[in-house]
Amino acid sequence: MSNRIVKGTLLLTIAGYISRFLGMIYVIPFNALVGAQGIALYAYAYIPYTLLISLSTIGIPPAISKMVAKYNTLGQYKTGLRVFRNSLYLMMVTGTIAFLTLFFMADFIAEMIVANKDAEGNSVQDVAKVIKMVSFAVIIIPAMSAVRGFFQGNQTMEPTALSQVIEQIVRIAFVLISAFIIIKIYNGSVVLAVSFATFAAFIGALASCIILWFFWRRKREQL
Repeated sequence: MSNRIVKGTLLLTIAGYISRFLGMIYVIPFNALVGAQGIALYAYAYIPYTLLISLSTIGIPPAISKMVAKYNTLGQYKTGLRVFRNSLYLMMVTGTIAFLTLFFMADFIAEMIVANKDAEGNSVQDVAKVIKMVSFAVIIIPAMSAVRGFFQGNQTMEPTALSQVIEQIVRIAFVLISAFIIIKIYNGSVVLAVSFATFAAFIGALASCIILWFFWRRKREQL
């Protein structure tokens, strides 16, 4: 068991470093595509997004992991599974509420972030648009975090590690490819390119869910 925990911790650490590294280097080509205006607009979208993700999860995924591990140690496997299911339903509800809040209050939030136009030329309408696009990811991510917590509680770290890396790779690929197509091929606007770039958070989360579903199918009997 101790070797399994060490191996799992190592996998999570490596996955975290890979994700951070990819998150740092993709900004260079993305900045070349959308410029200072696009980077500023992109950052605006993630201010309320990050806050809502934190509020919608409220520390529940780590709690799921600890509680599932505790009940497994006591041999109360059905209780651990019940805790996970109830937490998953809660995360689905809080994710939906967070999405609705972010989507329908996008204009109000944008007005709080910028006044008319910022120094880079982004208007309130531009900021509201990218906030709405990134809000879709909030539907999935809280529930996805609950599933990761359940796997970790069962001392199975591979799903979390692999899904985390795949999520980042797919998200970055979507960001760069969509921005390149819109800017370079169709000569589209920076605002449209950044809108698709923020929507990439949803696409990456979907890819992560597919990986988690694969592991769930594979380990369903064991779990």
